[in-house]
Amino acid sequence: MRTDMKRMGTKGQRAALMGALLAVVLGGTGCGDECVDVFDCRDKGVAPEGQAWACVEEKCTQVTVDIEGNDAGTDAGTQTDAGTGTDAGTDGGTGTDGGTVACATLPREQVLGTLQLQTGFTVAESAALSTEVLAVVSTPGPTYSLYALRQTATGRDVVALGTWPDVTLGDTAIDTVLAPADRADPTKAFPSYFLAHDGTRLLAGYTKSGFPAPGTVAVMDPSKREATTYLDAPSNYTAVGTTDAFFINGGGLDTVSGDLGVYALVTSAKPYSAAKVVDFPAQVGASGFSAIAENGIAVFGYAAVDTYVNVAHAVSSTKLAEALSSRTPVVLVNEPKVDVGSDFNAAAGFGNGVAVARGAYGATSFVVTDVSRFSLTPGLGGNQPISVGTRAAVLNATDACTNVDLLSSLGADLLVGVTDVNGRRLVRIQQARE
Repeated sequence: MRTDMKRMGTKGQRAALMGALLAVVLGGTGCGDECVDVFDCRDKGVAPEGQAWACVEEKCTQVTVDIEGNDAGTDAGTQTDAGTGTDAGTDGGTGTDGGTVACATLPREQVLGTLQLQTGFTVAESAALSTEVLAVVSTPGPTYSLYALRQTATGRDVVALGTWPDVTLGDTAIDTVLAPADRADPTKAFPSYFLAHDGTRLLAGYTKSGFPAPGTVAVMDPSKREATTYLDAPSNYTAVGTTDAFFINGGGLDTVSGDLGVYALVTSAKPYSAAKVVDFPAQVGASGFSAIAENGIAVFGYAAVDTYVNVAHAVSSTKLAEALSSRTPVVLVNEPKVDVGSDFNAAAGFGNGVAVARGAYGATSFVVTDVSRFSLTPGLGGNQPISVGTRAAVLNATDACTNVDLLSSLGADLLVGVTDVNGRRLVRIQQARE
């Protein structure tokens, strides 16, 4: 179930709207033909001015948003409406955001737009990116082959993107993410916004309406003509890969069932084997985000049950291996917390650390205030806890005119999806050389 659209408005009008949306999401109304919550209505495009998409009786419906002029564009208290959902590509320079920011007249840098690069980081290459792409993953370097999860009206497919920075969306899909039983009506499959790589194979997933949400993950090998493997994976939300293994943040995997947590899929031999490796608290709002740093430290999270704000903790590769071997899951809350300091809606490894897109939910989308990095350092001797560094801002969003809509890794570097009047593109961010 998609449950990260949980931000309550700070003004009366927006509070009323979000309250209605929350009632639909939290109520768990069961199976429906089109949506579980407003997150599932993103494919409907941008609603007309003064309107917003809502999931009403399991149907995506436009509702009126009565916002006072002095409130427009000030969600999250200090930031204009940016976002990674339906706003992407519309506020980015063709008009205004709530009548407060004239994007077309603002000066902008060709690659970063109006985003502000912070000290300690540099911009390398960039490449154009199709708006059909939901997620991107790279193979290990030094030559980086990229793959994409693509969504169209009729398909949920994995395609090749070429070799960085020569990014070109492939004409032919490697395979569909949809299991045979779900191919007749792709609109009932809500793609999970991840694509993972285990050094050889690719993993993508989707969910369908219901509570808990039924779901499937697809494991495919782009280098062989083997049939894609489809496995049950309820509530799969995010996933990351390491050599011969995937870690899936969700509510079960294959024949292994249980509460929300992290489930490992070992792919070194067929048939693949599954096990739960991370336990979440007994009461959580939803599954959450996942990332893995270059030094093997993983970051897993969930949405808090009371606020639906995302939280995250760091787990060493040693503890994950022990959990997989012993079939005794790591208790996530006993591991070092990543003190993000706000909600976030994306995470990716960035060198020996993790990058997150911080912000909060506005009336219709997530408002990205910044992309920030936290260093992750293994404990000495293997028995000491991981050290999580303080927040280092990478990119700051100064207005609503350039949107961040994707984070991924490229070796030790970070790929950021950026959208504005100049189109959509992937930007490679590196840590500055000292």
